[in-house]
Amino acid sequence: MKMTAMGFRKLSLYLSLAAFLIVLLCFLFSYSSNPTERGPERRRIVLNTRSTYEMERLKLVEVLKRATMPDRTVILTILDQAWARPGSVLHLFLESFRVGQGTQKLLNHLVVIAMDSQAFEICNSVLPHCIHPSAFGSNFDTKNQFISNPNHKLRNHIKNNILLEVLDLGYNIIFTDADVMWFRNPLSHFIPEHELTISCSFPPSDEQNRGQIPDGGVFFLKANEISSEIFLYWKLLRVLYPDYHIDEPLCDFIMQNPDLTKTFGMRIAYVSPMYFDGFCQVNKDMSEVYTMHANCCDDLDSKVQDLRLVLDDWINFTAGSSVNTTSGPLSSSWRAPKKCSG
Repeated sequence: MKMTAMGFRKLSLYLSLAAFLIVLLCFLFSYSSNPTERGPERRRIVLNTRSTYEMERLKLVEVLKRATMPDRTVILTILDQAWARPGSVLHLFLESFRVGQGTQKLLNHLVVIAMDSQAFEICNSVLPHCIHPSAFGSNFDTKNQFISNPNHKLRNHIKNNILLEVLDLGYNIIFTDADVMWFRNPLSHFIPEHELTISCSFPPSDEQNRGQIPDGGVFFLKANEISSEIFLYWKLLRVLYPDYHIDEPLCDFIMQNPDLTKTFGMRIAYVSPMYFDGFCQVNKDMSEVYTMHANCCDDLDSKVQDLRLVLDDWINFTAGSSVNTTSGPLSSSWRAPKKCSG
């Protein structure tokens, strides 16, 4: 059933009011059901919790201010301890920036959301801009491993909430998965006038591949009212329809809801997958690739081994080496994926 733009706006407003009332009722019920905890001790707990959250929130704002580009754009990624530990994904991710063409300077604008205390400590030892999960209040369950959690919908839900909060603070976002290798500076492919620039492996008109659309692991979000509204709408749908397939990846969401993005006025620019490459469908020509995403690969050890291959291939390619000392003559194509299913 299609709705007019005014209908969508009204629905979004009604959903916002409904969510607010639900939260308010839950708070009142919790407060009234614990009459013995209404004294000074309870007030101190509430005030201390609020104070801790506000302090972490100020740190979030300060980190974004330090990391931003002149146009209020930050590069954002999310990881947990499994991906942050030495020799794992974070190590390879940062190395790609250092050996890439025009990418090392971008590390000054990289903000890492560490989803647990261990990842936060590791991040602080190698990067200047790290954010503790407490900066986002109690909205995020970080008791379980974020990245290695098999619940992809939960991961997408947490990521979308983070994106919404950063957008609401007025920062444009270049989001990158941490298992993306940055070999060339991709900023020229982002359209700053559009709300979203993204690479999806299938065009929007391809009906047959809906629901199985790999992305390049990198996209640009413009901070404005339209972007915030559509992410808020997406978030509220999850509250009202928890059993529905709400938390699909962004490529799936925009391709399955073209009327929705059109109604909100979301301008979308699609970048060719030959530039934002991935293990699902590898572009063998290394001269064209800007980033490489280790998608279609859930096993962490396999992912790390194949990303190491990708990095070594890139280093040899840019060095102009005609011979690979370990496996004979080297061409300008990737050896990965090998361990990953690809």
